[in-house]
Amino acid sequence: MKRSLFILSIVIIVLIINGCSNNSVKGIKADYVDIGLGQSLYEGYNKVEQESVQSLVNSYNQLQYIGQTNQQLNYDKAISIIFVYHDKISGTLMIDDKGIFHTDDSTKNYQIASNNDTYEQALKIYKDLKQKY
Repeated sequence: MKRSLFILSIVIIVLIINGCSNNSVKGIKADYVDIGLGQSLYEGYNKVEQESVQSLVNSYNQLQYIGQTNQQLNYDKAISIIFVYHDKISGTLMIDDKGIFHTDDSTKNYQIASNNDTYEQALKIYKDLKQKY
């Protein structure tokens, strides 16, 4: 009985510690996105399909990062995404091709977890939107 209680206590402590060290971003919602690459920025209002917007929002909301990094963003290859919900900016993300990123609620750079495809999704949306202009 004491052993079971001890093991249960250890499991609870581990869950509490892991719950407190969550390496993810604050969730957002968006009706549309504005998106840019390098020095360009394109407005996505009524030009980016809602399914693409929602897919990008979902990818952002599931964004996991390894930790803070001292590496600088490669601004020539960085994609800027402005998420807009009810005509207000709900979040921003700047991410480069190496997975270095920062959001509007942080001045620090982070390294994205390797299993995330946010950059690739955003690049595809950017290229589709650029063709419409």
